Amino acid sequence: MALWEQGGGSGFQQRKAGGSGDNDTGSGQRSTVKGVLTCTVATILNAKHSESDNCFVYKHLKFNTVMVMGLIREANHEANGSLATYQIDDHSGGLLEIKWWHDDSGEPMKPLTYIKVVGQVKTFNNKVHVVAHHINKMQSLNELLAHSIECVHASMSIRKQGELTGTGMTSNTSHTSGQTQQSSAIANGFTPVQNAVLNVLKTVTSMTGYSVTEICKQLKQFSENQVKQALEFLSGEGHIYSTTDDDHFRAASN
Repeated sequence: MALWEQGGGSGFQQRKAGGSGDNDTGSGQRSTVKGVLTCTVATILNAKHSESDNCFVYKHLKFNTVMVMGLIREANHEANGSLATYQIDDHSGGLLEIKWWHDDSGEPMKPLTYIKVVGQVKTFNNKVHVVAHHINKMQSLNELLAHSIECVHASMSIRKQGELTGTGMTSNTSHTSGQTQQSSAIANGFTPVQNAVLNVLKTVTSMTGYSVTEICKQLKQFSENQVKQALEFLSGEGHIYSTTDDDHFRAASN
């Protein structure tokens, strides 16, 4: 399972996800686990929620935001609403429920469609599901093969990191920078620098993404430290992800 510092989704989707009515496990505090974990359905279904870390744990993996790929087995679209519920299968064991709040544009996803999902893992009545930030149809089955390889690579990388540092996937980042950014947040929930960084990354066309240096060149009105803090916040919230290394990023909505 590859750890992608990733995410995506419009402000509309975020607000709807927050108002889903689900028991938002651990919502009383912000989790220290950052990034998006590329993983299998079985990993999510077999994970347990950790109250102390405010995240889901499966073996050596800790996560809240995930990227999964799978085949839609069942699809349910509310007649006059914006909620779609999908049951997806990636052949790792079991079906995972995906909840997707969306606008009325675009063609609804149908059964037997392969999709890529980025979203938050939640529980309701002791049942795990994912509230999607972003859903894309897979363009090729090669994506599914690459996803499987990434899952294995991430799991190995995280295990190795835990052995070397003894800290697992939790972040030592101080809450100070987050509080500073939150204090100047604008209407859509992002600060000016966070909006600027996200908009730049939404223009990325290469799989490598933009480096921190390239982002800073395009956003000369902000300091490098401001850009890095914005990248950390956006990746932690699941709006962007790292690609070839911790210095290159793409938006999850790309």
